[in-house]
Amino acid sequence: MTSTKNNELSNIFSFFNHGGDYYFQEKRMVISSTDAWGVLRKDLIDTLGIQRAKRFLLRYGWNCGKNEARMLKDLVDWENDMDWLVAGSQMHQIGGRVLSYPEYFQVDMEKGTFHVSGHWVDSYEAKQHLQHYALYHEPICYFLIGYGGGYTSECMGKRVIFKETECVGKGDKQCRYVAKTVEEWGSEIDDDLINYEEQDIADELDIVYRRVERQSEILHVGTSITKNLTFALLQDKGMNDFAKILADDLSLPVFIQNQYFEDIAHYAEETYVNIQEYQWENMREFIKQKVSDRVLTQTESYEMTSHQHLLVSPIIIQNDVYGYISIYRERAPFGDAETDFLERAASICAVKMLNERTAIQTEERMKGDLLEELFKSETNTADIVKRFSYFGYNMNTPHYVVTFELPNYSLFPESEVPNTNKGNSPLKALMNFFDREETHFHTNFVKLQKYNKVTVLISEGYLHKKKIDIKRFAEECYALIQKEQKTDLVYIGVSKICTDAEQYSKRYKESIKAIEVSKARNRLMNTINSTIVHADELGHIMILLDARKPEELLAYAHEFLADLKSYDEKNSTELIRTLYYYIENECNLHKTAREMNVSISGMRYRITRIEEIIGVDLSKASSKFEIQISLQTYMVFNLL
Repeated sequence: MTSTKNNELSNIFSFFNHGGDYYFQEKRMVISSTDAWGVLRKDLIDTLGIQRAKRFLLRYGWNCGKNEARMLKDLVDWENDMDWLVAGSQMHQIGGRVLSYPEYFQVDMEKGTFHVSGHWVDSYEAKQHLQHYALYHEPICYFLIGYGGGYTSECMGKRVIFKETECVGKGDKQCRYVAKTVEEWGSEIDDDLINYEEQDIADELDIVYRRVERQSEILHVGTSITKNLTFALLQDKGMNDFAKILADDLSLPVFIQNQYFEDIAHYAEETYVNIQEYQWENMREFIKQKVSDRVLTQTESYEMTSHQHLLVSPIIIQNDVYGYISIYRERAPFGDAETDFLERAASICAVKMLNERTAIQTEERMKGDLLEELFKSETNTADIVKRFSYFGYNMNTPHYVVTFELPNYSLFPESEVPNTNKGNSPLKALMNFFDREETHFHTNFVKLQKYNKVTVLISEGYLHKKKIDIKRFAEECYALIQKEQKTDLVYIGVSKICTDAEQYSKRYKESIKAIEVSKARNRLMNTINSTIVHADELGHIMILLDARKPEELLAYAHEFLADLKSYDEKNSTELIRTLYYYIENECNLHKTAREMNVSISGMRYRITRIEEIIGVDLSKASSKFEIQISLQTYMVFNLL
């Protein structure tokens, strides 16, 4: 072997032709173009996948650097080991791989410390990558990293790891690197060390083959789920069929709930797991606990116990959550594949629910149109009742007509209704309430929706099931709306009971008139109060309300009672209350005195004082009628 005392690498880079072979000094060399090497690199990536190819190229670069360091150690009589170490960057340039510029160099070979950073100019590896692929999301100069680590580790006598921090192959302006010993890197390098573990190409190919098999299996299952659920959707199958199909394809229990966490469907084949009814209930409560206080917008995995896992995906329609679909497994947690499967199923369930929702909305609009015709009484009532029967609804059973009006909200988009607030949650919450009641009590509501007003038929049968009367029902709805909107106005008008289909028009007018009374009171009293008004509380005043305006009726009552009310407020007396009892007791002085626990003389004084203030002789029948109308009007307007 020929040795040299000159440590300039350019002096030893000479070629001797021996029958077509080339030598680096006495070491035989093979010269290959970067394009050919780039094709080999591409084939490795296409065959193994980029992460597996990365490990292969890193280890290949490591061994190249290690072997060249040993070769140069023998070929050159170095003045010191530091020159030998620095020659590694020169070999990059001589080999046509890259031009290396260290920027930070802190090395002590005796102490075994190594901390170097710098940049690589014109990396052949980055160029070759971009010739075949688009920009990658992480640095891709795998050979250069491996070569630097292998060469330096051989010189240092301990492992040195290079990391590329910037790379032209991922869109950076230049390639930059940092190199330290394993000890100096600490835990920061733990994940990278796995890439340097010995593994031959057969092992790599075996791993790739198993991964391809797994991906093929995942693709098959995903395709089967999509195909089977889509077929069920086209066949108009129900959610029970959806649950069974997904459970069979995944061999896992499936649980489908609506947005109120009520059970829509669930299925589990006993061959892969035996779930009792109480376990379904546990799942239901667990999901409700985890999700009810927030909006779940993406699939999430939960651990019920140390060995019980739930994967929950929301069923979303037009940005609103309409339900949840979940799968359950014991022992092993869920991975990306199951998440993909469940999200596919959730999307198809959303289409199913959207179809059902559209059908229901269409039916609701048709019933609403029929109800509007019924209220107008311009069409034959018997014909409308018959048409309602086609929807399975019996209009001849007793019903109340309840009208809700929220002046500041609308069921329709703002663009369709001028001068309305953007929010519509109270009316939306009311509609959701009726949806829940229909499901829970197995009943149906007929609704007429007009902008900020909703009129609903409430059957007496539903109230019996719910075990409340119409007044309590109205109060429950009022509390629900107030909870959503806090301070804005809400009017609720409740009609008398409708026992005959011919009465619906009259009862509808009663509910509307009750709301008008509330509005008139707010205008006249200069107040803004939400109210519930029941037509049966208006008594015979409803007859007058049909013929007179509420404002005029209230003004009429003020003529008799305004001064008396003012006197009571100023003197803390009960003259209006006394007058009410006196009229109700048909002007019987003794009966009124007993009911109010007042002496006869005291009662005579009160009646005399009342007649003086209002200027009316209560012994006359006409006067008593006028006072009775006035008192009832005050009661309707909540002025007593």
